[in-house]
Amino acid sequence: MRITAGELKNRKIKSREGRETRPTLERIKEAIFSIIGDKVEKAIFLDLYSGTGNIAIEALSRGAARAVMIEEDKEALRIIIENVNSLQLDGRCRAYKNDVFRALEILGRKNEKFDIIFLDPPYKENISLETIEKICESSVLREDGIIISEHSTYEKLPDSIGEFVKYDERDYNKKVVSFYRFGDKVRG
Repeated sequence: MRITAGELKNRKIKSREGRETRPTLERIKEAIFSIIGDKVEKAIFLDLYSGTGNIAIEALSRGAARAVMIEEDKEALRIIIENVNSLQLDGRCRAYKNDVFRALEILGRKNEKFDIIFLDPPYKENISLETIEKICESSVLREDGIIISEHSTYEKLPDSIGEFVKYDERDYNKKVVSFYRFGDKVRG
């Protein structure tokens, strides 16, 4: 796996052996960052179910100011920390071992706000909708922020979730990427 653009372009990211972690494919990663464009510049980025840290590291390489990565699995978190340290990004990001729902509660209580929130939960759990509802409840998304959800084609996400409205969706064979923002930000 490698970083596709920005200051760390072509640098390698370690991934875990086996099937426990399912990193976002390079072509999908490229498409996501193409869609969000310059929103990533100077953004505060939250990567939920972080896996290898692939997406947050890509965001940092492309100009995000800071990133927070949440991962519950101890071995995956070890890989994230190795990646962050080897790329010398430890001054711009934090990685936490925690359940995503608990982490969102904590971030909300601390009044942390993010410009971009990316989530890629385990497909078999079908918890993208529940995670986005928790993001809404915890008030961690800035007013002009966006949520990007990578999920299985079997998990259909509605056009609106709480205060958020889906403004784009892309199908990549067995994966779908859905984009949400606050409803009053939708332009017709």
